[in-house]
This record gives sequence, structure tokens and C-alpha cells, in this order.
Amino acid sequence: MSERKQISLIFSLFILSAILLSSCTARPDKPNILFILVDDLGWSDVAYNGSRVYETPRIDQLAAEGIVFTSFYAAGPVCSPTRASILTGKYPVRTGITTYLLEPARDPKHIENHLSLDELTIAEALNENGYTTGYFGKWHLGYSSAHWAAVQGFDVAIGGMDLPWAWKIAHPDSTPPDLDRSMGHTRFFSPHHLTFMENGPQGEYLTDRLTDETISFIEDNLDQPFFAFLSFHTVHTPLQAKNEIVEKYTQKMKKLGLDTKAELNPSEKQFQNNPNYAAMVEHMDHNVGRLIDCLIKHNLEEETILIYTSDNGGKGSVTSNFPLKGMKHNLDEGGIRVPTIVRWTGKTTPNTTVDIPLITNDFYPTLLELAQLPLHPDQHIDGMSISQIILNADTHFDRGPLFWHYPHGRMDGAVRSGDYKLLLNYKTGSSRLYNLSTDLSEKQDLSEIQPEKKSELDVLLRTWLVEVGARYPENFVKK
Repeated sequence: MSERKQISLIFSLFILSAILLSSCTARPDKPNILFILVDDLGWSDVAYNGSRVYETPRIDQLAAEGIVFTSFYAAGPVCSPTRASILTGKYPVRTGITTYLLEPARDPKHIENHLSLDELTIAEALNENGYTTGYFGKWHLGYSSAHWAAVQGFDVAIGGMDLPWAWKIAHPDSTPPDLDRSMGHTRFFSPHHLTFMENGPQGEYLTDRLTDETISFIEDNLDQPFFAFLSFHTVHTPLQAKNEIVEKYTQKMKKLGLDTKAELNPSEKQFQNNPNYAAMVEHMDHNVGRLIDCLIKHNLEEETILIYTSDNGGKGSVTSNFPLKGMKHNLDEGGIRVPTIVRWTGKTTPNTTVDIPLITNDFYPTLLELAQLPLHPDQHIDGMSISQIILNADTHFDRGPLFWHYPHGRMDGAVRSGDYKLLLNYKTGSSRLYNLSTDLSEKQDLSEIQPEKKSELDVLLRTWLVEVGARYPENFVKK
């Protein structure tokens, strides 16, 4: 064989080997996405934000390894609106889901009782670009199989709801299980009776089970990009946790002098004195750690964007959002400011803090841009990509004003622009104005001190409400 032919043969074998190796081991150059959404977790419920009661070592480590967003907001003060905003990139007012869903017969007439199938969800946008998508846990954006995650872009969907009427809608030919708790609450110990998940063995803990399902999904898709959306039911009530961890916090709170409300000093930061809730926070943290360990085990840390956030602020009857004012169900900071972390090992700068006001609508375009996929500006109309913050720690990013429409509470609308936030009561026309850079706890109403700023934000909010076609209850008169 001539030298020329030998060289040609060697080159051909080299190319063939490269092709075979690539087909066997290489993944498409798209990052995985692991999205962790906790239910009702307050901004102050994590140790990295100052809790001295709840123990969240794995989340704290995640915060140290990634970017902590200290002024990140849920699009609603309850679960369903925020979930809709994440999936659609729109303010809840545009999807019509402005409060949590109850059941078709009981939902307010001026809201939608499911997420429209006309929306191109982030799951569908990723799915059409080669991603395998999985949803695990609480949905709360529709009751029947016709509006379940499985028809909103998720290849795998496990979880759902546990209410008798939801079960009847999802399974019209079967008998609803006899659930012995109040409406809207999940049984954390099996049998769970979720609409789209088989029960596990007696006593199985739901937070563990949903994490198991997510890990299995990740391990089934090691050779292709995946979008795993884990929507924990925890730390929502009912407060159900493992006995040994409850006892641990019972003893800890006694040592801290937090075991009775009478012993609490109202000026102190901590009213976090419920050992059952504390135990649920620890269970959640443990399972976040299990997910991180799964990524480490399979060398996926540098290939995976990990997002951790909550759907609204903490519930006031079970935890404290101090120093934030308010709680779930209202538009004070305690109802809408949520703990949020983004980590993409090798891309995000560790131990970075960003205080720019951002909102859950922004996840949709951000994920597409980080994955270098086409944007859908007509869909995520209210979202703004923050990829430059994530990749370059750009602290000069100007997101622009943030808005809320919640015609279900005492202060029905809100806008944050720069350091200032205005809350508007639709019925009375009264408003409150705060400078959050100097008054995080919203103690000093500046309405009379800075009337020009009050007027500016009032006009901004009212103009937005008209632009988005905000809906109001029947016979509702706003001023």
C-alpha cells in the first residue's frame, strides 16, 4: 500500500472513530434545567437569609455556590398565579389566574379555572427544541386530565392534587378516596391519593417520593438535555413531618426559648416556633441535597442550570417572615418576596448577591436564552431575560417596574419601580408608599411626605391595569 493510501486510510479511520465516539457519548450542547419550586416557603425560612431556627445546610451551600437574588418576587401572593407566570412568562392578570384555584363551582367568576391550552408553556418551548421534560408534584393549574401538566408540554408528569372533587374530575369512573382533612391539603404520608400518581408504601413521605421520581427522571435522561420541574407540596399545611425531626426542633426551640408564644419578644426577629414546620423545612432541604448529590454523581453540575425558588411568601400562622411585613395572601413584602437561587457551575460566579428587583415571569425568556434557543416574545410578553445577570453578574441591569393585580385582598394592586413600592386599595383608592432601600419592613408610609412619587406610581399602576385588561369581581366599584 502506498504511503498516500496509508495516510488516507488512517484519516478515514480517525474520522469514523470520532463519529462513533460522538454518537455513543456526546450530548447535544444544551444545558439541563432543574427547576425546584417550594410551596409557601417564606423569604426568612432559610438560614442564609437569617433564620436561626430552621436548618437548611444544603440550600445554604447552594447559595454559596451560585447567585442569591435578594429582591426576587413571586408574581402572586398565592400559588396558582405564580405557577402560571413561571410557565407562561406572563403576569397572572393576562392568564386570568389571579388567585389560587378552589374548584370549578367555587372559583371566583372573574378568574379562569385552568391554564389555557393556547399558552405555549416553557416546557413546550423546550420540548420542541429537543428537551425531554418532566413535571413532579403540585400543579394547581387545572383539575382534570385535560388541563394537567401532561398536556402542557411535559413528557412525564407525576403528581397532581388530592382533593375528592379533583379526583372525581380526573377519574370520573372511579370512587374518590375518603380524605380525612380539609380542602386543599395534601396527605404527606402515604396513601397520598394524588390524582396522577400511584400511592407508595404505607407511611412513605411525599417530599421524599417526589424527589425519588425526579432523580429517576434525571437518570433516565443522562444522554439528552432535560427539563425537570420539581414542584414540592411542602412546606404547605397540613404540618406533617417525621417524628424524630419534630422532636429535634421541639428540643431546639426549648433551648432557644421559643417553645411558647408567651416567651416571644415582638421586637425579636424570630416567631419561628413551630417544630412541625421546622421539620418540614429540614425535610425539604435534605431532598434538595439529594438532587444536588444526583447531579454530582453523574457529573452533571456543569451541564445543569439549577433554579430554586418559592411560589409565594410564608403563611403567617405557621412561620415568620420578619423582617418583612405581611405574609401569604397579601402584597406586602412578606407575601411576595421569595428566596431565589440560580447556580450553573462554571458559569455563575459563586457567592454572588444580586439585589435587582426581578419576578417569576422572567424565568421563561431567561431559560431560553441560556439554552441559546429562539425566544417567543409574543408568549413571554411580561418576562425579561436576566441571562446577563446570571452569566456576567451584571448588577447594573434595569428590569423596569414590576406589577401585581390581586383583587382578592385588602390592598389589591402594587407596583415596584426602583427602590419605591406603592400598594393601592381598589375600593377606597387609598395607597401606601415605601422606599424599600431604607425601609425593608415597610414601616414608614411616605404617601404624604412624597406626594409626587406617590402620584407617579399611582398613574403607572393604573395605566398598566388598563393596558392588561385587569378583571374585577362582579359589582366591584374601584376608585
